Amino acid sequence: QLGQFLSNRETNLRYLALESMCNLATSDFSHEAVKKHKEVIILSMKMEKDVSVRQQAVDLLYAMCDKTNAEEIVQEMLNYLETADYSIREEMVLKVAILAEKYALDFTWYVDV
Repeated sequence: QLGQFLSNRETNLRYLALESMCNLATSDFSHEAVKKHKEVIILSMKMEKDVSVRQQAVDLLYAMCDKTNAEEIVQEMLNYLETADYSIREEMVLKVAILAEKYALDFTWYVDV
């Protein structure tokens, strides 16, 4: 039900939904439920007007990343990095580096990132 707020017209509700999901993503109990909203979260990172909501989407993608979705999330973050707000670029680069190191299954992929 929390996922429905990701598409709400109210910026504050979208932010709170992302923030709450970020907290839930760290729990083994709810991690899989949060991952179901990956596409909407990626859209929030790319299309949201409010930079704080975009930052929260980046934080959530980082928190929900695991070995099953790491390559896709890292690639989406790298693609977004080119147009990302300067205020969040440095943190994004750090998160991409951490995810690449943590979940690299293929040395070539790790080096390419």
